[in-house]
Amino acid sequence: MNYLYYILLALFFFFYGICCSQVSVTHFNSEWNAENNFDISVLKDCKKSDVIICNNADLKDKHKIKAVPTIIIFEEEQEVLRFEGNIMMQLEITKKEIQEEIDEIINLAKFE
Repeated sequence: MNYLYYILLALFFFFYGICCSQVSVTHFNSEWNAENNFDISVLKDCKKSDVIICNNADLKDKHKIKAVPTIIIFEEEQEVLRFEGNIMMQLEITKKEIQEEIDEIINLAKFE
């Protein structure tokens, strides 16, 4: 019976770490570059938001967006990683690679 208690406790902390992680991903782009939008909706275990910089100049300035599209990964509201579009205004990273970065951030946070 004690083993069941410890297993349930371990599962609770495992899922608590995932659910309560403060990882968020923001995709910045412009209306004129819509053909190069990057769909972040498939990313897991993070908060997601899309920002059109034409309508949100304050966020563009705050996060120093110099190229579109740009994806920024935040942990507890602090920038951790940034991926910027190339000269063709396209991201060279895949959704799978971004998800791997998110997973790594979450896993590292569990041991802090």
